[in-house]
Amino acid sequence: MNTNHTSRVSTESHAVALTADCAIFGFSGDALRVLLVRRAVEPFKGYWVLPGGAMQPHETLEDTATHLLSNLVNVENVPIHQVGTYSSLTRHPVRRVVTTTYFALVSPEDHDPIAREYLDKVMWCPMNKLPDLGYDHKTLLADAYEALKEELRQQPLAFHLLPDSFTLKEAQEVYESILDEELDRRNFRRKILSYDFLINTEEKKPGVKGGPELYRVDDAKLEEHLQ
Repeated sequence: MNTNHTSRVSTESHAVALTADCAIFGFSGDALRVLLVRRAVEPFKGYWVLPGGAMQPHETLEDTATHLLSNLVNVENVPIHQVGTYSSLTRHPVRRVVTTTYFALVSPEDHDPIAREYLDKVMWCPMNKLPDLGYDHKTLLADAYEALKEELRQQPLAFHLLPDSFTLKEAQEVYESILDEELDRRNFRRKILSYDFLINTEEKKPGVKGGPELYRVDDAKLEEHLQ
């Protein structure tokens, strides 16, 4: 018996936009904050979102994340860490968009973000006072926060946020605020005192009863740990 089979190869193109979204966390005023921008155009006009943008043909996603932070909100020289990729069919109301999310941890006082292009406002928003976010950015931000906490348990990222000199108690308070949990004092001190980038200044904190010792960070050695 002869059977004819017709093989068909689809030439139909399915355009998908690739984007990068960035959760830039900052610590100030004893609170963890995230950099949010407000959209001035549809879709989601008037909604706060994470800074994001589309990947250009000549870019990698990491390039996109880096340049959009500079172009959109004037934030530069920020080391970023990849969180994950999101490809839900319904995450964008107009077209198919697949995004990869990144996070970074910075000192807000070192950065002066300015809303540009299709944005009209920018703010360092406390994590415990978040507004309704556009798109699926509530999920993206929640995942980025969990990734930040996991990285913080493995790497000494938070030492970038401390002043030039600090006490061990102040260092622990920063970690506890970001992780949103209480840490055992002895275990925390044992761990951070093992770091070779932590230097005892041999000075005492003025104006504090008992005069706790002040420490500083050797930036070059800290960078070696974070590579």
